[in-house]
Amino acid sequence: MHHPCQALADMMTIREKLGEGRKKVLLSWAWHPKPLPMAVPNSFAVAAAQMGHDLVLAHPRGYELDNELMNTIKEQSSDAGGSIHVTSDIEQAFEAAEVSYAKSWGSRNFYGAPEKDIAERAQYRCKWIVDEQKMARTNDAIFMHCLPVRRNVIVTDGVIDSASSVVIDEAENRLHVQKAILVGLIH
Repeated sequence: MHHPCQALADMMTIREKLGEGRKKVLLSWAWHPKPLPMAVPNSFAVAAAQMGHDLVLAHPRGYELDNELMNTIKEQSSDAGGSIHVTSDIEQAFEAAEVSYAKSWGSRNFYGAPEKDIAERAQYRCKWIVDEQKMARTNDAIFMHCLPVRRNVIVTDGVIDSASSVVIDEAENRLHVQKAILVGLIH
């Protein structure tokens, strides 16, 4: 259900690259040939809300996050002075974003029936990918993904290999965050 170490590394990367303060952060569902777990998107959305970011959550209809989790995200976002906007308009979602985080996840509607999810998601293959045209709609956004990533499936080579991609630094920050957690546990 959650991936807190990844979310901590993600928030560290945003702060490291863009400084402190409220940012317009996009978490976008991306097409993948098979349904993937919801742990990373769940934790990223919660952490972005806790940090007070303006979170845009973009996904096709049928790929909503858990209702109870969304209530928590909305509550924590409000408490931290941020906002949450949910949309199924992939093009509009990128508008003025400062952070673009792409991740695929499975539909709750097909939990335990991956073959049905695979059939449903097929229609989104070409539209739900992070490409140069979508990134051009942002406010010079950084591109993030937890890795590993399928190139030209979730994100184009042109985006992941660009100067706006911070995926390597993000991956490195997993090490630093986990070392900090261990230090905290030991002391």
